[in-house]
Amino acid sequence: MAFRYTAKIYFDEGEVAHESGNDIDELYSWMLIKTQGKFGNFNGEITDNKTGKVVRSFRKSPPD
Repeated sequence: MAFRYTAKIYFDEGEVAHESGNDIDELYSWMLIKTQGKFGNFNGEITDNKTGKVVRSFRKSPPD
């Protein structure tokens, strides 16, 4: 069975992790948990596999 959404986490420009599922909130929580306590330019996005559109994203920047 194909999943509806795919979440990807990037550090700078490179992909560091990905996960698929049918629940946007669960995938969003997964992204935030994976980057918790880590420093750097992390960002992530959840893509709808049917439409190819980004449905949710986040960006985490290092403290100044």
